[in-house]
Amino acid sequence: MIGTTLGRYRIVGRLGEGGMGVVWRASDPRLDREVALKLVREGALADDSVRKRFRIEARALSRLLHPGIATLFDLDQDGEHEFLVMEYVPGGTLAEILDRGPLPEARARAIGAEIADALHSAHERGVVHRDLKPRNVVITPNGHAKILDFGLAQLVASVDSTATVTASETPSLAGTVPYMAPEQVQQRPLDARTDVHALGVLLFEMVAGRTPFAGDDPVSTLYRIVHEPAPSLAQTRPGVSRALDALVARCLEKAPERRFATAADAARELRTATTPRAVAAREESTGEGYRSLVVLPFENRSGDSAQEFFTDGLTDLLINDLAQIGALRVISRTSAMRFKGGGRALADIARELNVRAVVEGSAMRVGDRVRVSVQLVDAIADRGIWARSYDRDLTDILALQSELASAIAKEIQVKVTPAEEVKLRPRGQVNPTAHVAYLRGRFLWNRWGADEVRESIACFEEALRADPDYAPALAGLADAYTTLGTTRAMAPGEAYSRAKDAATRGLALDETAAELHSALGNVLRHHEWDWPGAEREFLRALELNPGYALGRDRYALLLSNLGRHDEAIAEVMRALEMDPLSLIIHTAVGDALFYARRFEESMIYYRRCNQMDPTFGPGNTDLARSLEHVGRFEEALERFANGVRRPDGSIPPSTGLAIMLWRAGRQDEARGTMEQVHEAAKTRYIAPFGIASFHAVAGEPGLALDWLERAYAERDSSLVLLKVHPRLDSLRGEPRFRALLEKLHLDA
Repeated sequence: MIGTTLGRYRIVGRLGEGGMGVVWRASDPRLDREVALKLVREGALADDSVRKRFRIEARALSRLLHPGIATLFDLDQDGEHEFLVMEYVPGGTLAEILDRGPLPEARARAIGAEIADALHSAHERGVVHRDLKPRNVVITPNGHAKILDFGLAQLVASVDSTATVTASETPSLAGTVPYMAPEQVQQRPLDARTDVHALGVLLFEMVAGRTPFAGDDPVSTLYRIVHEPAPSLAQTRPGVSRALDALVARCLEKAPERRFATAADAARELRTATTPRAVAAREESTGEGYRSLVVLPFENRSGDSAQEFFTDGLTDLLINDLAQIGALRVISRTSAMRFKGGGRALADIARELNVRAVVEGSAMRVGDRVRVSVQLVDAIADRGIWARSYDRDLTDILALQSELASAIAKEIQVKVTPAEEVKLRPRGQVNPTAHVAYLRGRFLWNRWGADEVRESIACFEEALRADPDYAPALAGLADAYTTLGTTRAMAPGEAYSRAKDAATRGLALDETAAELHSALGNVLRHHEWDWPGAEREFLRALELNPGYALGRDRYALLLSNLGRHDEAIAEVMRALEMDPLSLIIHTAVGDALFYARRFEESMIYYRRCNQMDPTFGPGNTDLARSLEHVGRFEEALERFANGVRRPDGSIPPSTGLAIMLWRAGRQDEARGTMEQVHEAAKTRYIAPFGIASFHAVAGEPGLALDWLERAYAERDSSLVLLKVHPRLDSLRGEPRFRALLEKLHLDA
């Protein structure tokens, strides 16, 4: 068929096939667009029942106009071929995505909510899908869900969710077995709640990695659907919130009247904010072991302050190992390190971090030997749970870390999945020189300054000279170069190229390193604008290490860039629960809310950041940006100045300052500031995106678009904000702006 024409459509590729026929990708020369053509199998239309189903699909789809449903353009015929002309939806099916493994809860919730919205739109028009399954859902390059294939759709008598078509009208058993509802199996009346059951199956599969009623064969699966209770999602996938567990259980009820009455009700529940803090509090109250924990900075017992990097490194490694346990909320490094040096009661620390269990430790390194002492404390009950000391060769430090994590998990009675047990098994010996150099590099990188980051690179390279196959050092290199590129302390093209090379080399050595997947995802997002690739890497990182707060923060920023605001906010809130004292993550929460146009809410998190550290620049400048968008211009200027003021009290010229001045009505000062910016650009890099933003705010769309196109040519990483930045709203109707969105694949 490829290369032939049907009607005016030229077939260019095969998309797939199903029970009714084959779907082809085709070009429409009249409207210069791509479409999908669905043809019934040759000879199948001779069967009146198939012809009737085919016409039913056309009638059903013709009623449906919703962004979550593939649009029907036409019903056409060419000789013996009768076919549907439908919207071509780029991307991969949900089935293809699930082949790579289960999804994080927030991602599954977001996809489920979009599917539920689309189903409700269909139900309102009297259409029940009856064959909802992962292969019939496409996830677009921007991550949105679209339902395909209403080939088994029923047109019901009215828009009421309880209206039905009787089994006598559709006597054959139709659908895909694992996704059927009991009433489908028993050929009883169907209604919108039949699709709600299928939605529950999809949600279960997205999170657990398997369908709930899977049997050894179709007959045993059908029996389980009708007669056996649905398994608990929370027991199948430890760490899932009880709210989602209850929601899925309700969707999978045997009796339709016990399910959600409408798909819209399910969508609302899926979008209801269930913060990890609230979930953790409920789980702690059950008495089923411990569900939250902080590893406090290990005490350096060597008497040598130069060894601080070593004890901090041990803390980091233990946090990282424990964070891989999905059922356990582990406070991340940044927040834990705020309690370095002691002086606070454990009960106070536990209350501030909303945890119950506290791990304390000390370490002393002498040559290639290390002595580690660890104790586990119930801080709320003020009692010790477990304590142990170890003397090991430095070469065995990784095995010791795994042993510690496994012992702690056992003592706090947290459920560890078989896959997590594999990750926590003792690892082989490590080259001491490489490991010590790596720990020193991470110690420096965590200080975030450009000079320290450059020093960290030297340490990671020293580690690789000692052991060229030491993957953690490559993860460190990737993060360090990404930091230099993001802050423009190094030419972005060079920095991101080096970061990608390090991450790729590291993954070739250790595909299970979450830090490497996250680092590669960051490069794909910032520099290559490969949104699907970046999302795959971030999701893999979170699958490997659900407690990796930095990886979750980076993923949230990607979701925000793509306009998937509900998902972004859910993910960054989870990151904040893992790292509640992190200044960076507080600003990330504010940013996710800001780009969702929830300006007043964003200011709450920026102000909390300021309370923790008034000198932290982004806490002030990001707050100023929100104040600007609610019309408090003078306060915005004051906050912005606080964030960028030099030690001598001067305020450096910047596009951000010029925008604040313009919005405050001080246009002459704004123009003067922009002149200084252009002068400074002769000797250092100034992001074209910022200059474009000024011209957009100043009502100069032509100049703004010129600078945006220059940003594209120079691969300005700030273009990740093109789809969502409020300062560009005046340009969104411009053809050149829409063309740029298309180039970046941000138009969906």
